[in-house]
Amino acid sequence: MLFSIIFMNIENNKFKRDYNKQYKTIAEDNERQQIFINNVNQMYSYQQNHPNATFKMTTNHLMDRCLELIFHYKSHYRSSIDVKNFPESLDWRTKGMISPFFTDKVGLDITAVVSTELVETLYAIETRHLIKGSISQVYDCCPQPIGAFECIQNMSGICRDVDYSVPLGSCDLNRCKPLTTVSIFIIFPNYINIKSLFFSIYLNNTWIQESALWTEINVAGKGFQTYTAGIYDEPSCSESAVDYVVKINKYYELQIVGYGVERGKPYWICKNSLGQNWGEEGYFRIARDKNMCRIAELVVQVSEIEKSESVGLYNIVSIPFILVVTILSRIIN
Repeated sequence: MLFSIIFMNIENNKFKRDYNKQYKTIAEDNERQQIFINNVNQMYSYQQNHPNATFKMTTNHLMDRCLELIFHYKSHYRSSIDVKNFPESLDWRTKGMISPFFTDKVGLDITAVVSTELVETLYAIETRHLIKGSISQVYDCCPQPIGAFECIQNMSGICRDVDYSVPLGSCDLNRCKPLTTVSIFIIFPNYINIKSLFFSIYLNNTWIQESALWTEINVAGKGFQTYTAGIYDEPSCSESAVDYVVKINKYYELQIVGYGVERGKPYWICKNSLGQNWGEEGYFRIARDKNMCRIAELVVQVSEIEKSESVGLYNIVSIPFILVVTILSRIIN
């Protein structure tokens, strides 16, 4: 017991040095140390009880934070997307279409981050120029619980980050001209509770061939916080329905930027917003042959419908986007 306490103190001190952790008070330091110890114990326990797990775990910069402190954002947006057949693999990162990780120094909402990145990814695919969109603008102008994509449409698109680089505390629609313009927005009004049909259709989707996808996942599964590599496939990460009223702090928004197969096991490639010290340099792979962590349940894509003929790196280009929801027509037909 004494050895265990000494070992944990040594590990915690090393953790604080490695990640330059500094706390304001002794009380906070003690609280964070206890969280660190709990997380380490959970990780070691899982590793011992699941020697054949398909993913790896290690300590990272999140070890002094509980799940609720990390994944504390929630979106109220509801939608679905059209579907077809998947080719074998795709990774938009290798094509230079995914922006670098956003360094959040002012506590911007994850909804603003992911929705902006989704639009800028499609802009890059259509123009072959990856230009950073203004997360600060979306944060200022689209406060939760309003749906971010509908808000982006209502304010006629998003600006470039260089034109609206920091949050102002209030929305300033006249600060800059939009990099993109959202002209049409179609949404099926409510959650479609036909899980098996939606799930089977979604897993044959090819829309990711056109651009990245937005989704929200359950992050309460064992080992997710300490994930470091491999394909996350954990039964405790629920596939079952959860009342949206009671799932606060358990769901997290992100981009699906690709997919593939490793040793016969299909997976999604997802971009998290926890920084490059987490997972596979900020990304993670998650099982694609099932609704792991409910990843297939709530999916959004912004899709280009019209494009300017002349596109330059420094041009302000108006590109209409459409968020199309067609699963209902598939069900009817």
